[in-house]
This record gives sequence, structure tokens and C-alpha cells, in this order.
Amino acid sequence: MPLPSFSFFRRARRVLLAPVLLAATGCSLALDTESAQCSTDVDCERFGTYPVCQEGVCMPSGLGPQGCFRGDATRDEQFLNQCTRAECIPFDNCARLGRCNPDEALPDLVPRPP
Repeated sequence: MPLPSFSFFRRARRVLLAPVLLAATGCSLALDTESAQCSTDVDCERFGTYPVCQEGVCMPSGLGPQGCFRGDATRDEQFLNQCTRAECIPFDNCARLGRCNPDEALPDLVPRPP
């Protein structure tokens, strides 16, 4: 049986190397390899919840609630719906006073005159 020619090895090497090269470059084609995720706050809007761009990375701003107005308010509606970092913490006044029975009347605030 004769030995394969030199051109056979060349073709075999190309056929075997092609999938290796495609696999090696495939990740860089499918993934974003840029080091900066953003350059402005607008680039971060796709993440929702109003993130801000800091040093090329989208960071949570803590602003809310969802749908609030961001920017300089010029109308009452915008002013009343501005974004904030404030949190609503419920306060249980019934437990504090110990008077949460709906059948029990609340005491008079000012004693009744005689």
C-alpha cells in the first residue's frame, strides 16, 4: 500500500484545524468582550430600575418606585412623582397603643367636662 501524499496531510490538517479555530473564536463572537459596559446612564436603561453608569459599569442607583419621574420637575405632577431613595416602613400604632380591638371604643382625647 503506497503512503499518502504530502498534499493529503495538508488537506487533513486544514480540515482538523478549522473546527478548532472556529471554537476558539466563537466565544468572542457571541460574547461582548469590551471592558466597558456603559459610557452614559442611557446605556444602562436596558437593566431597568434606573441604574447609573459608574466607571464603565452599570450600578444600581437605589431610585424608585418603578415608573417615577427622573429629572428636573417643572409641573406639579412631576414633582409629586419624583424618584427617591426613601423607603416606606409601616408603623403599627395599634400594637404600640395596645388598643386594636375593633369592638372597643377609643378613649376621648380630652376629658369630658362635668
